[in-house]
Amino acid sequence: MTSIGKNARKALSPAVNGKLPKSRPDILSLPITAWLNNTSAGVLVMDEKYRCRWVNEVFLRNLALPFPIGMSFRDIISYFKPLVTEPEAFEATLKKLRKEKKPRFGWEVAFNGGSIREVTYQPVFAGNEFTGSIWHMVDITRRYNVQEEIKRNEEKFRVILNNLNAAMCETDTKGNITCVYESFCRLSGYAEEELLGRNITEVFVPEENRKYAHALRKHRMEDNVPLVYDMEIMLKDGTRRWVLASSANVFDRNGKIIGGAGIHMDITGQKRLQQELEEARRLAEEARHAQKDFLASMSHEIRTPLNAIIGMAHLLEETQLDQQQREYVNILKHSSGILLGIVSDILDISRIEAGELQVNQREFNLRELIQSLRQTFELKLGRRPVKITAELDANLNTWLIGDDRLLNQILLNLLGNAEKFTKEGEIAIRATQESWLDNKVWISFRICDTGIGIKKDKLELIFHNYKQAEGDIRENYGGSGLGLAIVKQLVELLGGTVAVDDCPGFTTCFTLQLPFMDSRKPLSATGSKPSRKLKQRTFDEARVLVVEDNPMNLRYMMSLLEKYRIDYQLATNGPDANWFLNARQYDLILMDIRIPGMNGLELAQKIRADENQPNAATPIIATTAVAMESTAATVRAAGITDILIKPYTPDQLLQIFNKYLNEEETELIMEEVQNISGFEFHEELDVKYLTALYENNISYAADLFEIFIKTIKDELEKLRVMVEEEDWEKVKFQVHKLKPNFAMVGLTWITSKMQRLENDLRTGDPGQWEGASALFDEIKEDVSKFYPIVDDEYKKMREFVDAGNH
Repeated sequence: MTSIGKNARKALSPAVNGKLPKSRPDILSLPITAWLNNTSAGVLVMDEKYRCRWVNEVFLRNLALPFPIGMSFRDIISYFKPLVTEPEAFEATLKKLRKEKKPRFGWEVAFNGGSIREVTYQPVFAGNEFTGSIWHMVDITRRYNVQEEIKRNEEKFRVILNNLNAAMCETDTKGNITCVYESFCRLSGYAEEELLGRNITEVFVPEENRKYAHALRKHRMEDNVPLVYDMEIMLKDGTRRWVLASSANVFDRNGKIIGGAGIHMDITGQKRLQQELEEARRLAEEARHAQKDFLASMSHEIRTPLNAIIGMAHLLEETQLDQQQREYVNILKHSSGILLGIVSDILDISRIEAGELQVNQREFNLRELIQSLRQTFELKLGRRPVKITAELDANLNTWLIGDDRLLNQILLNLLGNAEKFTKEGEIAIRATQESWLDNKVWISFRICDTGIGIKKDKLELIFHNYKQAEGDIRENYGGSGLGLAIVKQLVELLGGTVAVDDCPGFTTCFTLQLPFMDSRKPLSATGSKPSRKLKQRTFDEARVLVVEDNPMNLRYMMSLLEKYRIDYQLATNGPDANWFLNARQYDLILMDIRIPGMNGLELAQKIRADENQPNAATPIIATTAVAMESTAATVRAAGITDILIKPYTPDQLLQIFNKYLNEEETELIMEEVQNISGFEFHEELDVKYLTALYENNISYAADLFEIFIKTIKDELEKLRVMVEEEDWEKVKFQVHKLKPNFAMVGLTWITSKMQRLENDLRTGDPGQWEGASALFDEIKEDVSKFYPIVDDEYKKMREFVDAGNH
């Protein structure tokens, strides 16, 4: 299509004083129609009578109908009216432009079909004489739609912000308010015109907090970080409110910070509730401490004379007594025993409610525990016509990991309850495996009896503190009503449930569901612990890599490896261990999970990742002091074969060697060793634990006591600095590292406290940190108190060993 009009070929006029320059670019030699045809706008040229004289190709392409040249102004209006959405307004505007002959820019005309075109009108004068006009028409549909969408979104978000409990405003780089929304005005009590241009900090922040507010804005702008914080502000009427503020920087198109935008939510109600809860927590804590102090005092005041009464009753029983006197002494013994049980129950329930009872996981033999309870109650029942039976599921044939002491107390209370109310018949203990998944085993315990039974409408009462099923039970049978309450709370502490079920042949049946971890270590044929003295043979040609950084654990491990004549290599950090693993193949890897330089889990994953690595298939045993389900799942996911819980005994380590190093799969025969060394550990230490740990090897025990004495003060000082600096990640690592050391010198209760400290820190809750600091102070006091005993014990052991060598 070509341009139309009699002036289409007309050239440009000479530019300067009617004379042509000596040389000019070719572009200036082109006719004006060349330029008009190459513009993106449609162009229409009218003469002085508003008749169409010329249109360019762009103009013609945008029209649906032919557009004749020479069309009059009226015909032009008639042509366009059917094409636009508002024909009358379109006609009126055209006539006005013709009449006024003034330029018009940015006139947006809506066409049928949804397109929008921007029209520009430019009248042309020769001096004062009107010679015609030029009309530009540009399709701006896309731009118009984008702008309209932006407007709609802005309006939508403005409505949302104004109707939410979120007051928003914008400020410049100095904090002066540049824009406020209605919701902000509602919160503050100010009108928009009262806020614009004023400094937000000076208006709203109380004077005592302004320095902090200025520092926040400076931090947000200099470090370019969004902030979330709560702050107390002052409103127009002088009242104070708490707001949760979220602020971020605002940028121009060049990425330069030009101010900030903030959303403020009124949290005064929540803040008041939080303060009330904090006050209630403080009062409850004070009451708990008062109760603890009172019970401790009463325990001492009651137990001291009670101890004398019980002791004197036993001494009196051994004298020459007639029948009546013996009857009096039996009554005295029985009554004092009841009183001691009541005092113990009250203290137990108080410790549980105060949250002072901790779960301490360790390996234990369930068969041995239940058989021991059965034998105890057989002796207690004496000649009464009551038999006590125990049945265990055949699948329960491995060492379990859990708190056997709490389990023992639970079963002891239930069996004691059954014994009290059963005059004849049977008391039965049943333990069955309910489910097993990922080393977690659920065990169902049933303690049933043929005693007086419990009415169904009284079942809800029996697990409440100081409640008994019937009013006359206390009168006829005694008791405090705390035994079953203690059972319920201990079961829940262990993550289980307790209920009363119907069981054929019995009047009462308590059912417990409790979770434990399966160590996968089989029990011996007799069901008792493997004995400890090596009788058959050693692990010839086996080579073990030991990765451990704790000096006491290293000394302990080395002694056992030498005892079993195992060739071993030591590494005290991750990089060294990695070098040894790349250098040669080992038959077994004993590795602490937390080691310097590289996490034990990372090292295990690295070993398993490369099939060409010499130890890709070597069994890896994780030695850890954390006996938790999550730990077991994590280490197995990393490719670790088995877990050895610290502190471990020689027989537990031997089971690992039997399992992974004994190619003939013949378990080494061990025989029980009694304490025949003649050395007696100090009574204030855990004598039973030390005897089991060191057997009769007092020289070896002295070595570990010496390491403890030389290192523990420095290690605790490091821990003290970490606690003061509140570097809780380092504190967790140090606590985990030191935890087993105390048990190795007989301070097993300090190891339990270290476990509690580690558990508190593991939650990541800042609220626990204050408690962690207090618990650490408690541990320091215990160490200060018992360190001299450990030191004296070490000297006694050295003297004992030296005397034996002469």
